[in-house]
Amino acid sequence: MSTSAAELSLTADEQHIQSLTYGLIISSSLLSLIVVSLRLYTRAVIIKLFGLDDIAVCIALVVTQCFNGLGVAVVYYGEGRHFENVSAEDRATWLKLYYAAMCIYLYASLSVKMSLLLFLRRIFVKSWIKWLTAGLMVFQVLFSVSGSLVLAFQCDPPRAAFDLTIKNATCYSQFKLFQIVLYQAVLIFVADIIMLLAPVPILYGLQMPTRKIAALMAIFGTGIIACIAPVVRFSTLDYLRKGTTDLTFDSASSLYWMVIEFNLGLVAGSLSSLKPLPFFRRFGSSINSKDTESTGNTPHELGEVSAGEIKRSRKKGHLGMGTSILEESVNESQERIILTNHMG
Repeated sequence: MSTSAAELSLTADEQHIQSLTYGLIISSSLLSLIVVSLRLYTRAVIIKLFGLDDIAVCIALVVTQCFNGLGVAVVYYGEGRHFENVSAEDRATWLKLYYAAMCIYLYASLSVKMSLLLFLRRIFVKSWIKWLTAGLMVFQVLFSVSGSLVLAFQCDPPRAAFDLTIKNATCYSQFKLFQIVLYQAVLIFVADIIMLLAPVPILYGLQMPTRKIAALMAIFGTGIIACIAPVVRFSTLDYLRKGTTDLTFDSASSLYWMVIEFNLGLVAGSLSSLKPLPFFRRFGSSINSKDTESTGNTPHELGEVSAGEIKRSRKKGHLGMGTSILEESVNESQERIILTNHMG
């Protein structure tokens, strides 16, 4: 069936929202792809240490890019257009894609959060960090599976969620869906804040030069933006609270904020692993002698030094008060931060 000229044309508001959605999905997905690829290259080729968190970020990247592709398809088949301007064929396809995105959203979030939690476990060896991240991982799995099932079975029969030809189906009201999605978004935000703030007490006690503090602020700034994304998405759910007959148009902002959340989460968890790259080494070459003395002029992550430097420091009997050393050895696959506070 041919598409009419009216269906092909876009109104000004439709053109704006579709261009914005396409742009944010594509740009954020490219950013995460580039940063994570550089992180994996750095870990596997330059420092030759590929840990469990690196495997997890590979999985998260694949899942996130699949969600990005699904988001592009959702826009192609009608997202950002007024419902009455979408053809019947495209509506049927859009409803299936929208339903699929709703069902796998929490799994995409889970893949990103697991990679971040495993990263924290690799970097920080404090026992309370281990317990906290383990608890969060269990919570994320249970929350994601249960939450996805609730959305997948929002109708009886489930197919009625995307097949409008089914009569006499029982489905959640839009307000009920609003309550469910808002509840999920709040829990995701709380978990994100916990992950973001957990390392702060440890980092606060480290002696680091200004350039490292600036780098950490940039990394944490990306993480803060990723945490803000679910909060902003609260306001985009208003169309469900009030009820809408223009779902394809009103749900667009919620879609691109989900994509931003996932992609910036991957970026935030990968930036600190890029220090061994030549660009970052050149950036760090301008430090002064005082900075070099306090940090050992370490090139990787939160104060990493070579195994030889660690051995030499151990022979001297101390590592320096408050020094943060990310330890590597040929017999261990994980780096460790050693916090030493010799009080005399």
